[in-house]
Amino acid sequence: MKGGAVPSGLQRMNSSGGRLGRPRFSERATGILSDSRALFLRRLTDIARHAGLVSPPVLAAFTQALGEAYDELVIARRDGFERTHGLTASHIRLVADDDLELELRIGEIGRRLADIGGNLLWRVLRRFMTLLGRPEMTPADNPVGTDAIATSLLAVCRASGAGHDEKLVLLANLEEQLALDFCDIYRELDELLAGNDVGTAQAPAATGGGGTRPDAQAPPADAGGPNPLSALQSLLGRQRTADGAEAVAGMPDMRGAAQASPGNIALSVAGLVALNQLAARLDQIGSSAAAVSAGDLGLPPGNPEAVAVDTLSLIFEDISASGDLPDVVATMIARLKIPLLKVAIFDPSLFSDSGHPARRLINGMARAAVGLPRGAGRGHPLCTRLWRLADVVCDTLHRDCSVLSAPLAELGTLIAERDRAVVAESQAYLPLAETWEARGQATAAAHRWLRGIVGEHGAGDSGVAPGILDFLRRYWVRAMAVAAREEGGAGSLWREYHDTVVDLLWSVQPKLQPEERKQLVRLVPSLLKRINAALDRIGVTAEEREPFLDDCFALQTAAVRGAPLPPAATELPADSAPAPGIAVDTLEIDGRRLKVATRGASVAAAGPAPDGAVHAGDWLDFNLGDGEALCGLVCWRNPQSGSVLLFNPDWGYAVAVACGVLEDQLLDARAGVASSRAIFDVAAQRVIDRLSAG
Repeated sequence: MKGGAVPSGLQRMNSSGGRLGRPRFSERATGILSDSRALFLRRLTDIARHAGLVSPPVLAAFTQALGEAYDELVIARRDGFERTHGLTASHIRLVADDDLELELRIGEIGRRLADIGGNLLWRVLRRFMTLLGRPEMTPADNPVGTDAIATSLLAVCRASGAGHDEKLVLLANLEEQLALDFCDIYRELDELLAGNDVGTAQAPAATGGGGTRPDAQAPPADAGGPNPLSALQSLLGRQRTADGAEAVAGMPDMRGAAQASPGNIALSVAGLVALNQLAARLDQIGSSAAAVSAGDLGLPPGNPEAVAVDTLSLIFEDISASGDLPDVVATMIARLKIPLLKVAIFDPSLFSDSGHPARRLINGMARAAVGLPRGAGRGHPLCTRLWRLADVVCDTLHRDCSVLSAPLAELGTLIAERDRAVVAESQAYLPLAETWEARGQATAAAHRWLRGIVGEHGAGDSGVAPGILDFLRRYWVRAMAVAAREEGGAGSLWREYHDTVVDLLWSVQPKLQPEERKQLVRLVPSLLKRINAALDRIGVTAEEREPFLDDCFALQTAAVRGAPLPPAATELPADSAPAPGIAVDTLEIDGRRLKVATRGASVAAAGPAPDGAVHAGDWLDFNLGDGEALCGLVCWRNPQSGSVLLFNPDWGYAVAVACGVLEDQLLDARAGVASSRAIFDVAAQRVIDRLSAG
């Protein structure tokens, strides 16, 4: 076997496949998989070595992680019983908060490599679909994809023992060397698979994320589900055909011409001439036309080219009219309508392939503009770069999408650079978020303590006297929160304040025995001293504490006489619960402002947070009180509470959102991950909905 030089676990996995529920491969397929693995590991290990990865343990960690990722992705079943975890760059979660930059950096490398690999990478993926018999595979499932490489980069970071800056330099060197040799690796893999008669499967209707394409942060909303563009094309085709219009007199019949690739010698000369004439008419119309229809071009209804033109035109019209993008970006994207119409008439895979470079370009441009202010103009640095990129595409894109490799790579770089800059600027607000978190957790602990003390002393006929309960709710909870912030819930100050309240509650209970009365007389001076010291610490004035002290003296006097307590509370009143809706507070330190959104009270969520749909690196649409709509980058997520820090340089402040508020808004669609939306798919689905409803 050619790949025998590199050990592989595939033979062992294959032999135990039936017992473990893993897929069995034929002897031929096992040999091809082993050869592919050997080539993949050998070439990438050489690249790592040339990039300066000379430490044997670190190099071994790189190769081992790469091989394990390959094996796991080869044998992974996608039927719901067995799935891989932690392999994709978009789901890498390094342990320390300081490693967020490494996480983003590895994701960026994966996206840029996907741009460089382009169609070669996709062709190899489709051959693996055929080889493994898994037509539903996404880029994240590709055993030789960029996600597998990302896991090896993560392994290098973990094994190197280097400092943070040294790891960034190491990743930069690896990326530079990978970029130089990346396409050669996939040419060799493609040749190996093709030489073994492994064909290319049909492209999947939609793809998952996994950080493997320049718009990896913007996959279709329903990755793996129906393809809205293809569905819209089919819907229009049925409608136009039902119109029953005859072909325009003298117009060469192009029906089916576009279904062959431009390089197919079987394509009729007449069909090619007709398509070229159609492309010339599109050039004459120009990008300034508000709308372009098949009728404008003299195409008969039902003709494949007519359906392609009408499908794309409707999508571009929806993007322009939707208000999803700043006007300057919507106008910029509209300029690409004619180049994409020419692509569509020659290459119908634009509709069937969610990973088509032209679709990735439009989705990527919308992704790059996420979070821009509505009134952004062409002078905005980001818009300036996007317009320059659009100019290049308008000048070079006619029908061959290979020219999009460079713009897609530049687009991926632009997105990554902007996200990195936003994260870097947000770090100045992280101490405010941590301060809020600490205060919130301490306040939550104090409220839990209050519920516990009321529940404990509310049993039987004793309860908690109303005056005492009001004092605890107004002031002592604050003292307990200070104790929790300073020393935690097990510190000496917490215990002292807790014991003080226990003594206070005992002091107002009726004293029926002489010894109890003597004990109370001895206790009162020290009790009042402890209470006043705690109130001094939290800044309660003499005027504020006077009503409580008077009430306490009266209750203790009655207790000495053995008089019963007044009607007591056995539970907290309803108004002590957080109010419904969102409460927005502002925390300001050193001239920086943090707006904090919580559920009706400034208390951070307690307990471990679920691994939800929002992660660091996502741009999030959300509402901040009074329906104010904002879009910011999730720059930090607390792993304990689930709260997030969001930032957008155009705000002038940062926002912290409690986990509960975030979950509520995600559930009722007031919030959503803006960077995961593929604008082409979203627009196509809206057009389908309108046509179906009308």
